[in-house]
Amino acid sequence: MFRTSLILAAALATGCASTDYSKMPVTKESVASGTSVKRQGQSIPLYKGNLEVGDNINPMLQEIGYPAVNTVSVVSIVPSIDTKVCEAQTHILGESDLLNPAVRKITVSRDTPMAQKRFAEAGKLQNIDYISDFSHGRFGKKSGLLMKGPELLARAVMVTDATGKIVHLQINDDITLMPDMEKAFAVANKLVAK
Repeated sequence: MFRTSLILAAALATGCASTDYSKMPVTKESVASGTSVKRQGQSIPLYKGNLEVGDNINPMLQEIGYPAVNTVSVVSIVPSIDTKVCEAQTHILGESDLLNPAVRKITVSRDTPMAQKRFAEAGKLQNIDYISDFSHGRFGKKSGLLMKGPELLARAVMVTDATGKIVHLQINDDITLMPDMEKAFAVANKLVAK
């Protein structure tokens, strides 16, 4: 019994356990960057930065050492890949058959690159490009997505065109809920079909 409990605990910790991510609560609500989000009813202010539809994400990515987005992309932004909702959001991005295979998949978090690599390998999610904002939170501060206090990124999803221009952006009002990934996938698929 003890051995079974250890195996189950290890599977859950590494994201290897079978989970039905479709049952995760989803919100369609969005807030502006640089304002505030909620967690369990508590308001958490965001650093004053700016990110909105029409902006180009490439300067922000290049500032933290990542190459420019040069294809239609879904960018999933999570506080930490080692939490239940963040894990679900990342698995949905990597495993959904609703997303055209031509769309680039990106996850941004404050986790270290080593933690992201471990997560990707354990979850068999190597089809996602992981971007780490762990060093100084520059991406989060500049975009207005970094939460003051916990110093983690707010939960969001965006779609960029092939030039890096943001065409869809949802910044969750409540970070304990999933963003509307299906809507983001539909927007990305439309861009690829053009």
